[in-house]
Amino acid sequence: MILDARKDERVSLAELPRGRNPFWQGGMTEVLNPKTALFFLSFIPQFVNRGGGHVFLQFVLLGTLSVTLNTSADIVVTLLAGPLGQRIRGSARFRRRQRTLTGAVMIGLGSYLALGESK
Repeated sequence: MILDARKDERVSLAELPRGRNPFWQGGMTEVLNPKTALFFLSFIPQFVNRGGGHVFLQFVLLGTLSVTLNTSADIVVTLLAGPLGQRIRGSARFRRRQRTLTGAVMIGLGSYLALGESK
């Protein structure tokens, strides 16, 4: 892997496969993920004040606020990911360094496992 990283491979952006719209894919992942519902059902109730009015409305308000903030962060990441991804894919130097680093990490982890004490 480390030796292969030194090879200078020229890949144009036209050759790379196109994926789905990342925003749509992320939205569908969150909507269809049961862990999201479990998170809301376990996290939000601790912030609901029973003496502060309608419990259901507080729950809905806090959930809506959370979804709005999370969606805003997702939109920012999505907008920045496209141009940054194109820049990274267009850089052969970055790909070589990434492959070298990945190979070194794999060798390091393998050495750690091989030389580590078993209990």
